[in-house]
Amino acid sequence: MFNMYRTVIVFGGRCFSSGLREGKLVLGCGSNVVDHFYMVQAVPKVGEKGFFSSPNKTHEKSVVGGVTLNHLSWASALGTPTGLMALQGDDKCGELIRATMKNLKVSTQYLQVKKAFSTGESLIFVQEDGERSIIMATGATSLLNEKTVASYFGEVIEHNCRIFTTEISQVPLTGVLSLLKMAKNAGATTILDLDVSPSVAVNEAKLGTIDELIQCVKTADILKPAKHAAREMMSVLRPGSEMNDMFELTKSMRTECGSSLIAITCGKDSSILATEDHVVEVPTASVTNMVDATGAGDAFLGGLIAGLYHYGQPNDENTLRRLGQLGNLVGATCCQVLGALPTEESRNKLREQSEKLLGHKISSLPDENINTYEEQILQGFKESLDLDIKYSSKIVESLDKNTVERFVSFLEDCSGRVLVSGIGKSGIVAHRMASSLASTGTPSHFIHASEWIHGDLGNVNGEDVSVLLSHSGNTKECVEVAEYLKMGNIPVLAIVGKHDCLLRNSCDVLLCYDDGFDIEETLSVVPSRSVVIQEILINGIVSELIKRRKFGLEDFAKSHPGGSLGKKLNQC
Repeated sequence: MFNMYRTVIVFGGRCFSSGLREGKLVLGCGSNVVDHFYMVQAVPKVGEKGFFSSPNKTHEKSVVGGVTLNHLSWASALGTPTGLMALQGDDKCGELIRATMKNLKVSTQYLQVKKAFSTGESLIFVQEDGERSIIMATGATSLLNEKTVASYFGEVIEHNCRIFTTEISQVPLTGVLSLLKMAKNAGATTILDLDVSPSVAVNEAKLGTIDELIQCVKTADILKPAKHAAREMMSVLRPGSEMNDMFELTKSMRTECGSSLIAITCGKDSSILATEDHVVEVPTASVTNMVDATGAGDAFLGGLIAGLYHYGQPNDENTLRRLGQLGNLVGATCCQVLGALPTEESRNKLREQSEKLLGHKISSLPDENINTYEEQILQGFKESLDLDIKYSSKIVESLDKNTVERFVSFLEDCSGRVLVSGIGKSGIVAHRMASSLASTGTPSHFIHASEWIHGDLGNVNGEDVSVLLSHSGNTKECVEVAEYLKMGNIPVLAIVGKHDCLLRNSCDVLLCYDDGFDIEETLSVVPSRSVVIQEILINGIVSELIKRRKFGLEDFAKSHPGGSLGKKLNQC
């Protein structure tokens, strides 16, 4: 059994707002990336060669992560309403993040998604002992400066934020400071995750200056630095100081920053939380099956956020201990899954264990936002297929079989040609009908509905039959030509979507497919279901005529000698 945490908690000093406002969220602004995992025997040192865990496999999987998104997701797993404020690209990685957020019940309504933005990505190399190294490209998160965050998220924070959280990891320091100040002005409790050392933030990540970093850590109500970041930050706050005792370091850093609470995570060794007056040591949280330590500190913070959201400020040793235990429990649970986000299995396990710890059930968040990645990116496609199937099935129930019989009989008895006509999408379907009839033994010809009165009426002779397609049944060109054809004693057949239409007055047979129900088109107006139904009816009519005429493959080969199909038919 692997021991994950030992925790000491100290409370006092500047207090949280005791009356946190109801109806508002935990909002976070920070990194959200797609992590591409690679399992390795060990991360090689510079100049050395390393090996993947498997000789036949490199890329393990891609999952969503990011410091801020991670702790929001774990807080959400404990029934806390959370939302991410971020800039994301209109790209595959962005789509994956948004779909995953919905699945984890982290609100997506405050995201800014644009084609001009790129979504963050990182490569994570995980060793056999669970330790990992990360290489990242921050994407549009690097654009979150003071001006950008005020423009996109100022009103969101003012009207929706109860607890605000951000990071020193990928967000520019001017943006971090602006976000913290906006949240404090809105009356929200502010939390800052110091995920990287000051030197990394200023030099490698180029997030800003050391003075800006100092302002950030002194502005936030709550600090959650990693162990290495805390040590270096303290040497910046107190030049020349060297503190190896993490307990003293935690108390000193809290004093220097004036924080309500500071929580220092120390990986598998310990985690220490401090304010001014109280000290509580929390027993170690155990990890029964170490898989990946990625995001354990983020998950720990997620547990603290959930505790603060649901119970407010801890005011005695028992509640302080419970807050630390909750953070430990969530961090340990995170270590038992690949990646930094909760899975369905880990959410269920965490809920069960946390309810035992807290002594009551955790209310579930609404389910309406749950979508898998595939469901999200193919939602319109799936909905369209479902509607096509739905209305195609309704045709079988609603069509008048006697009307179909009369319609087909007119075509079967036609000794001339079947003249098929329509306009718009119905015209395209009409063209296909004429082509299919002609190739299967029923001489047919397409005439565009607008061309009849401009000379094409001269094509008609007394043996012909006309077929007009119009979804509304009121298409001006079709109604007009129907009247002329009727005067010439040419049978007029129509395929329409409404019984109560103008074409009805001039038709010998009106085959209506929208009988007793309203067809649901895309955007209510884009021809979609109607086109599918027209095609289904045409297929049925053509198939029925083929049977009645006893039209076989040899006959079809005569009308279709060309192409690969003609070649295949001639070989039969």
